[in-house]
This record gives sequence, C-alpha cells and structure tokens, in this order.
Amino acid sequence: MIDERIVENNIFNFATNELAQDAFICWCLNWINMPVRDDNESGRQFGTQFLSRLLNGVYDVSKVNRIYIFRQLLNIDVLVLVPELQAALIIEDKISSQEHGNQINRYKCLLSKTFESNQYNGLDIYQHLSEDKKEKQKKRDATACWGAVNSIRWALRDERKELDLSKYMIHTAYLKTDWFNDDDWNTVRELEKDPKTNTYVDGPEFLSLLLSCHEWNNSILMSFMDYLSSKIKTTIEHSCFWKYYKDVDEHIRFYIQDTAIAQRRFLQTVFNQPNHEVPFMTDLKQHVENIDDSYVYGRIDDAPNTHTIQHGSSFGTPWSLMHFWPRSLDRTVDADYWGFQNTSEDNLTVKPYMFWRIDKIKEGPVLALRYYTWWEKGAGDNGESNICSYKTRVYNYIKERILTSKDISATVKDINELYRSGADNGDVCFEGNLYKQYENTLLQFKLCKILIDWNDAAKRTELISLIRKLNEELTKAMEKVEWDRVRKWELK
Repeated sequence: MIDERIVENNIFNFATNELAQDAFICWCLNWINMPVRDDNESGRQFGTQFLSRLLNGVYDVSKVNRIYIFRQLLNIDVLVLVPELQAALIIEDKISSQEHGNQINRYKCLLSKTFESNQYNGLDIYQHLSEDKKEKQKKRDATACWGAVNSIRWALRDERKELDLSKYMIHTAYLKTDWFNDDDWNTVRELEKDPKTNTYVDGPEFLSLLLSCHEWNNSILMSFMDYLSSKIKTTIEHSCFWKYYKDVDEHIRFYIQDTAIAQRRFLQTVFNQPNHEVPFMTDLKQHVENIDDSYVYGRIDDAPNTHTIQHGSSFGTPWSLMHFWPRSLDRTVDADYWGFQNTSEDNLTVKPYMFWRIDKIKEGPVLALRYYTWWEKGAGDNGESNICSYKTRVYNYIKERILTSKDISATVKDINELYRSGADNGDVCFEGNLYKQYENTLLQFKLCKILIDWNDAAKRTELISLIRKLNEELTKAMEKVEWDRVRKWELK
C-alpha cells in the first residue's frame, strides 16, 4: 500500500470514469495557479513537475505561475494553455478505452484552426467522408472553432484580441492509467512522429510521479494514489491467465475467460511477444506487488517486429486475437469487404487473413486458428455469389492442403497427445468446417487442461515449443502458396 494508514471511503473507488480522472488531472495541474505560500509549496512543485513531464521536458516550466485549464473545449479531454511559454497542451485521457475516430489528429487540426496557426493545418481529418458530409462537418467545425477561440480569449481576459494565438506551439500527451494494448502503442508511435514535443504516460509512471511527492500529506492525492495502486495490483492479478476460480454453480472459470489482459498475456507468453521494463518500474515494487511484470506494463520498444494483438467483446465476453498472417488486399477487395458487391472476381487479389484467437466455447476457453472472410448475405446456403466463391477455394486449400501436410499435421498430433489422458481422449484440437460467417475455425485447442497444468514447467515448456513450431510451419507453408492461382482454381 501507499503508507501504513488505511484510506477509508475513497471517493475514487466510485469516481472511476474518465471525467473523474480528467478532474483529478486538472486538480494536479491547477496547483501551479495557487498563491505562493508555504502551505502550497508542495502542490505547486508537483504541478510544475507534472506539467514538465506532459510537455516531455522541452520547456523550463520552473518559473511558470499561471496556466489556463479547459475541459471538453473542442471535445478535448483537457486543454492547458501556458502563456509564458506560448504553449498549448492537449491531454487525451483514458482509463481502459483507447483512441478512436482519429481523435488526437482531429484535436490538433481543430486547435490549429482555432489559433489560426499553420502547425497542423496539413492534417486531413475529412478524408473518409463523402463530399456532402465533408462540407457539413467543416461548417460544424468552423462554428466550434469560433466558439473555442472566444472562450479562450474570455478566459485570458483578451477582450481586445491583442493575443497572437498563432504563435502557440501545440503539444499532445496521451495519458492512460490502465495497461496499454497494441492500439495504444500504435497511437503513441503516431504521436512520436512529432519528435521531442509529444509524450505518453501510463498508469505505473503516473503512480511513480504521484509517489515522488508522497510526503505532501494531501488527502486527495493520497486517495488517488491508493486507488491507482489497487487498480494496478488488480490488473496484474487478472493477467494471470492460468488462475481460476469456481462460479456459483461450482464450474471452473479461468481469468482468461473474463479479462482481455489475461488473454493478451497468454498470447504474448506462448508466441514470444516481447515487452521491456522501464527504469521507474523498480521504484514501485515496494508499493505494488509484481509491478515489474513486463507482460502487463512493459513497453514495446520493438513493436514493428511483433504481431498485432487486438481485443474486443462478444455479448459481454472478451476475445483477443493475434494476426500471424495479415490481410493483403487491393482496393477492389476492400470495396467488396465494405459491401460494394459488383466487382468482377478477375480483378481481385487475394491473400488469406488468418489469426490466432482466444475465445470460449461451452467447454471453456480455447485457442483457435481462424480464417476471416466476408460473406454476401442472401446468396445461397453457402453464402457465395459470383464474387466470393474464391473464399471457399482459399479456405479449402488451407484445410485440405496446408493443415494436412506432413509436418503440420504431425505437430498438431503432438499437441493433442500432450494433453490426452486415459480417462479422457482429449479432443484438445479439431478441424472446423466452413460456415456462412465471417470467422471460420481451422484448428481449435481447448485450454482447460493446458491451464490447469500450467505450473508443470516441463509440460508448459513443451506446449509452448510445439505451438511456436506450429505457427512457424504454418507461416512458411503459407508463404509458398501462389494465392491468386488458388483463387482462380488453378491450384486445388
């Protein structure tokens, strides 16, 4: 825990949404605006330190005495203006969600227009809209920018409009207190295309910043630290995919069925997806047990060399998938996928879209190898038409030629044998069938026995070795295939 005392009736155990976290961030920064007094010194020091970190240390903020904080201006979570530095800071604040709808680029662009600056005018935030919708959105945005600049000038008491906002440099900070998924990492890599100006902060680093001033005995600060510490400990506990409990019906239920972080950790462990610990994590070990666990809060330094892991939910149940054979389609196939169904099959270029997915069936959690395809609705029993019959050919080729090859089928058999017992013949894995649905199962490994035996080091090591071997064999086999010939039925 943070200290020896117990923080009772913590408001942050109830104020858990992003708006509440926005308010806490504003509270932290607003100490800069407090009068210079002995009883405000610790708060002012922390506010200055926090602002410096969010600005990535590119300014000397030690003498800043006034900042202006806006919430939800242009829909920005928190916007901070620092007139003494002519700096504007966009803070995109997240708890467990991730950036969507090109939020940050949109905020940059709109703030640039509000300031009548050229810094981000080159960003095209309307590229996915039709011409009609584009013009309507531009008008709405122009009105929003007009309102925003008036709000800013009023707050800064600039009634005469003497302030030249165009000189302000716009910076962005991405702050997320929960664990970072691959979409989060992609977001911050986009931010870092603006070198030395943008930054990101995750939960452990935020806690580390707060702990740096824990001697400042402020009840609000201590309450948030206690809440964030507990949140991090819970996340780490829920990442232990091999752990399970019994539900009200006495059925075994694994964390991997309930949490995306457990699914992610399983995929990272089995498929050797690297994470790297950062220095400040060591300082947190006395406050958060197992904080050094790189699979949960490590930073992906070499992410371009790893497979992408995505997360979602189906009827409230989380699923996670790892691309091992990515989609590589031309624009005509993209158009077909989005519902433009009048494309001649002769114009299509095909490469299968396959991934490993953590999901659940009646018997419990599974690791499935799946083939994703788009099916035309109302096109017959098998979902085919004159433009998507090639998808059946591709699926059948994978199932009948690749999965039945000597090396791959032998590896699948070895995995099955590893978890076969005398009392239960196993059926750990099986081949699926082609259904009229987007995701079609090729192989499926039931995980209950695997997870129960996870602490058996020898068995665990052998399983991981076999799964990696299977993945490597599949990848090599897929690379050798001329998929356009499969599509045209020249290869069967």
